[in-house]
Amino acid sequence: MKTRFRLIFPLVVLLFAVGIAGFVVTAQQKSPKAKTKTVAPFPVLPPLPNTGTLKPASGDFTFIVAGDNRPADPTATPSAITGPMISDMMQYKPDFILWTGDAIAGKDPTNPTLIQQEYQAFLNLLHTQAPGVPVFFSPGNHELNAKNNAPCPAMDTLYQNNMVNELYGAFSYGNSVFIALNTDSLKKSAANCPPQAKGFVNKGFVNQDQIDSLDAFLAANTAAAKHIFIFMHRPMFPKSLGIGLDKASTTKLKKVFRKYKKIAYVLAAHEHLYFNKLTGDNSPPPCLPLKRKKKPFYLVSGGAGAPLTGDKDEKEEAGETDPDGFYNYLVFQVRAHRVNAMLVNCGTDPTKAQCVLQPVCGGTE
Repeated sequence: MKTRFRLIFPLVVLLFAVGIAGFVVTAQQKSPKAKTKTVAPFPVLPPLPNTGTLKPASGDFTFIVAGDNRPADPTATPSAITGPMISDMMQYKPDFILWTGDAIAGKDPTNPTLIQQEYQAFLNLLHTQAPGVPVFFSPGNHELNAKNNAPCPAMDTLYQNNMVNELYGAFSYGNSVFIALNTDSLKKSAANCPPQAKGFVNKGFVNQDQIDSLDAFLAANTAAAKHIFIFMHRPMFPKSLGIGLDKASTTKLKKVFRKYKKIAYVLAAHEHLYFNKLTGDNSPPPCLPLKRKKKPFYLVSGGAGAPLTGDKDEKEEAGETDPDGFYNYLVFQVRAHRVNAMLVNCGTDPTKAQCVLQPVCGGTE
């Protein structure tokens, strides 16, 4: 009896072990493979061609923010006020300039020669009026859309051929990180390039790949930064309702921004005016540190030469303008523990830059 038990017990154990092993193998075979989403690296943003290269940071530095200098009509002749405004910027000895889009009238992929001439005229203006100063660019709807703001891959290509290959990207300087976003990403579902049907509205779009890449970049590359500045074309919080970036993209970006407390300013254009979201008017921008106020601070500066009155050919963009608009640009002085933000009001005469520095540090403590 004992001998029989000794023979049977090992056999039972062996069969049980084989059964368990078979179950594990079967379970492994049936379980779905875990999907790992690949996030593309956030590009390094280079300066525009022939505008200069960044010099090594040596402590404090100054930069300029400007945007929306396009002419009212398709032409390779820059807006009359833009050159004098750029010349005026040089008194602040900027280490670089952030340009928030709409440098050309654009919007015509059927005429690449004119588009090239428009880009070249803008680059020539920067080269002559701001020699040696690197300029970093965030493209706008006039660079990346066709007529009626239709998303257009051909316009993306023209931008990349004439400006830089990167439609968005980042660079570091001193104690800060600077990030350009593309607020006119292509939609896979959108018809591209041909004018859209009557009533078509494009509020811009930041695609998920860009948002995921931005989030990963901020998580991995900003620990040592004191400040983060984000610049884009379409504003998340415009003065005029319905003119800003689409609601879905704005919601996603806000969710990302909340995770990174070092994001100090979000700078945009598109509206041909100046607007300070913190105060809800055209008060000078806030400086840092600012007690009891949560960052980031949202500013719209779209007054570098584009018409302060409505376009002649694109009625759907009439809301970009405002009767209280004025030509303007921003100056930022970054210090070890402080950021001075300044508004320069250049008046309303499109033929003459009457630029006056406004009181420094708006907002209240």
